[in-house]
Amino acid sequence: MFVKDWDQIFDGLEKANPTADEINQAAKEVAVNPDGVYGPIIASNKTPDSVKSDQKLYLSFTLPQFTSLRSLTFLLRSRGSRYSQNFSDWGTFKGTYSWFDIELWRPKKGPKPAGRDIHLAGNSWELDPSKIIVKDKKYLVGVWLLQRNRHAGKLWERYVVTWDVNQFELDDKTSAKWEEGESEQGSEDPELAKKERWYKGGWSPNGQFVRNLKPGDELRIMMKASTRAGGWECEVLECDVRAIWT
Repeated sequence: MFVKDWDQIFDGLEKANPTADEINQAAKEVAVNPDGVYGPIIASNKTPDSVKSDQKLYLSFTLPQFTSLRSLTFLLRSRGSRYSQNFSDWGTFKGTYSWFDIELWRPKKGPKPAGRDIHLAGNSWELDPSKIIVKDKKYLVGVWLLQRNRHAGKLWERYVVTWDVNQFELDDKTSAKWEEGESEQGSEDPELAKKERWYKGGWSPNGQFVRNLKPGDELRIMMKASTRAGGWECEVLECDVRAIWT
């Protein structure tokens, strides 16, 4: 269920100068129902699964009818390959090729789209607009990084990723956006390693993605593990997706 009086709390905290009572009320609501601030669960999968050197669909869902979508929150319990030879990357999100992507599929209505019909900021993997992928009367709009697993993390880790309409991706020049130092790639490609950058925390804000979603869009959470280097694995225990909309 929604947090009680969520709209009043949300709107109150959007003000330039929220009152002390509004802040206290918001704090009480969060204390009573900490998960509720993310909204109700709209999709869930509690089945353990894994994929090695490949990709696999873990969870798909269609967005309900809404006037305004405010946020999507993804709650994951996962881990990646539990060993690598790049010892300096252990415990970071650098050089980790075990991750989750989000695919956005949109119903195909009318003529075949000539290109992507929306331009989303953020961390989308670029698609070739001349090669639109159409399946089951839907076409692939784009693919976005959701969350990377920690490098050589042996324990299951809980990740909470919230994409909110009020969030804007940090500028690439902002150091807080990136993990410190370059990734150790061994003898694979040292020059490439110096150029690679990895998101701090393994994810990046993507409010623009939420702002451009439409009712009826299908989101697919994909488990991925690198095919270019053997041994990479992506394991997941569960994933809940929560949403706040009006």
